[in-house]
Amino acid sequence: MIKYKTFRNLIIMLIVLIIPATLLFAYANNVSKNVVQKTLEQSASKQLEFTMLQMEQSLRQLESQALILVNDSSVRAYASSYGFSEYINHLLMRKTIDEKLTLQSQADLITHDLTVYWPSLNETVSTIEGKKVKPGEYAALPKNRWFMRDEDGKPTFHLLFTDPGLASPDLSNAISVVETTFTSRHLLSVLQGLDLAGNGKSFFYFSDSSILANHQVDPRLLPLLKEKIALDDGVASAHPELTVLKLDNVEYLVQTLYSQSLNGTLISYIQLNQFLLPLKKVNLMVNVSLLLLFLSGVALSYLLYRHFRIPLGYLVRKIEQLGSGNYSTRAVKKTNNEFDYLFERFNDMASRIQTLIEDVYEEKVRTREAEYKHLQSQINPHFLYNCLFYIVGMAHKSPDAVVSMAKNLSLFYRHITRKAGTNSTFGDEIKLIESYLEVQSLRTKRLQYEISIPEEMLSLQVPNLILQPIVENAVIHGLEQKKDSGHIRIQGRVAEDGFVLTVEDDGNGLSEDALRELTSQIQSDISTDEIGCGLWNIHHRLINRFGPEAGLILSQSPWGGFRVTFHLPKDKSLM
Repeated sequence: MIKYKTFRNLIIMLIVLIIPATLLFAYANNVSKNVVQKTLEQSASKQLEFTMLQMEQSLRQLESQALILVNDSSVRAYASSYGFSEYINHLLMRKTIDEKLTLQSQADLITHDLTVYWPSLNETVSTIEGKKVKPGEYAALPKNRWFMRDEDGKPTFHLLFTDPGLASPDLSNAISVVETTFTSRHLLSVLQGLDLAGNGKSFFYFSDSSILANHQVDPRLLPLLKEKIALDDGVASAHPELTVLKLDNVEYLVQTLYSQSLNGTLISYIQLNQFLLPLKKVNLMVNVSLLLLFLSGVALSYLLYRHFRIPLGYLVRKIEQLGSGNYSTRAVKKTNNEFDYLFERFNDMASRIQTLIEDVYEEKVRTREAEYKHLQSQINPHFLYNCLFYIVGMAHKSPDAVVSMAKNLSLFYRHITRKAGTNSTFGDEIKLIESYLEVQSLRTKRLQYEISIPEEMLSLQVPNLILQPIVENAVIHGLEQKKDSGHIRIQGRVAEDGFVLTVEDDGNGLSEDALRELTSQIQSDISTDEIGCGLWNIHHRLINRFGPEAGLILSQSPWGGFRVTFHLPKDKSLM
């Protein structure tokens, strides 16, 4: 069976190309995603750190200004200015303090307001027009740290410094209290700048669970974030804490950084799906390319199978049919490609081979037919001469024998003339032998014969006069040399591979050397003597008709005489 190595190797090469390309693209896609996400994390982290650093520096500056102001000599002196000899000095000092507050509130980047309150005088100087601090108002508020209050629905951040720094709870020993305030607009602008600088959104989360943002924050995000990060533990960190949350099959890259000054957490979150959308588009293009590559591979495999493998297999089958002897086979498939040319050349070759084989076969048949007719012509005169000699010999002895012999001879030649040049059946040959042996038994009472043929052998097709010369040789050369009676036995039997027929007598027979010499004579191309002529003809007629396994086999019979055996193979031509 032919092995289609070329087609198999092409498919293997195609698979070897597709699989590494797919793995390479998948690896590159994964690496690109990881690199982009890592770059995003680093960029967002640095931006968050920078924003927090700027905000903390601004708050520290405000704290420093407030601390300087609370320790300012003018502020301290104003607490005792009512004791001055001239009241105008008191007013001038208040105006000086007011100018300082205005100047300091406008000197910083953060828009803020400053207020100075003297508990002992119950007086207030502030950059906020019309602001009056009520007695005891500052007593319950936190000191020395930032805190947040709602004023008119808007969150405001405050910082209180007292002089001295450790004041009593009711501020009875406090000389002055300096308050620094700024609204949430500053933090909102910080968040806006952070959002514009990055690709996500940000908001502030404070310890009282309040949120400050420029947009609506998904309420489901905070509980999920609290599970991953302890937002309320108040632990400061130099670097943002990063985590990835998944909400409604959407991944968020969340970074948190705690502000110790404001006691709040700056939270920035980026929707990875949207950020990685360009990369996903590239991945989609890569996947589509891989799919197209795979489909192209399948299409190429199909084209190779349809236009190469199938026509080649068809051509191989036709060549095998031609090699098995079917010379009439032709390639009729149309492929509309180069194989059409191969099919045409194959048909031309098969046609020429068929013509050549037929010519050689016909020539061989004509040669065998000529040889067959020549052998047949040698048989008929030989038998006729013997019969005529018998008639002449028996005419002086017994007229009845002459009549019987002439009758059987006429039947015999009627059979020969009717069947001349054609095949006969075993049954006809047996009738012929019976007529012949009947004539011989009339000539001499010493001849006895026995014929045993299975019924199924009587209808076999055999050449004419295939038994008569053998029986004739047994009578003439075997039994007539004996003084006592002779016996001839003709037996047929059915074997596994064909039919076997033996003709044997109890005559003088031949020695081993004579048997070998006679066997050599009948197997040669030319007959030599009288005995070998008939056997030589039959031997070669059987070989020409049935093949070499059907030739004669010469041996000694169990009676000490001569035996001739031949084998007819089981073939349709016998039936």
